[in-house]
Amino acid sequence: MLLTTLYLLFLGVTVSASAIPAPLFSPLSSRQAGTSAASMLLVIAPTSGSCGDAPAAGECATNVDAAPYLIKAMTDYGITSPPEIAAVLSLIAYESGDFKYNINHYPAPGRPGQGTRNMQMPNYNLMYAQSIPALASQLSTITTATSTSGLSDDQLNAIRALVLPDEYSFASGAWFLTTQCVSARPAIQAGGQAGYAAYLSCVGTSATADRLAYWTRANTALGIA
Repeated sequence: MLLTTLYLLFLGVTVSASAIPAPLFSPLSSRQAGTSAASMLLVIAPTSGSCGDAPAAGECATNVDAAPYLIKAMTDYGITSPPEIAAVLSLIAYESGDFKYNINHYPAPGRPGQGTRNMQMPNYNLMYAQSIPALASQLSTITTATSTSGLSDDQLNAIRALVLPDEYSFASGAWFLTTQCVSARPAIQAGGQAGYAAYLSCVGTSATADRLAYWTRANTALGIA
């Protein structure tokens, strides 16, 4: 029941008193829902409470900034499984350095075209931009190609720039899960470290101590045993 409560709090869903133990229940306004999600994000990304001395000018977002965009992303892409939410949030927090980066900078000057809060590679940023009708006109002025093969660094960076606004950047992880990890989703939804490993395999990486620490904190935030 605690897991259900925390999950609903993250998504900002108001539920009936009979569905939740009395000490945990309070009807949620959108503002309260954002506050609840922000608190969970601070558990996952412990340094996200402030953008003071942020390493990359203009890229940092706090947990409070990130919360409404991440809530909307999970809702828009229909992600309702707590283990999937934990996996996506942990990846975003890790890849963005607790929401302090929005593009790749390392090794300097960074890989052209790589960015968004889950640090998507350029080919996925093109696919992601193509999936957003509101970006169609702008994208067509950059390229009409269906792959990044042969595109210049300037074109890759211009494509990336289209998906860097918060409404898109914080949703890229949810898009990736639901479009690129379809076959892995049953394993991810089953939870546990095996499920997390299936997610990382889909992303193209593997578990490290640092990644596991973020995932463990995400499980704690969402009440996953």
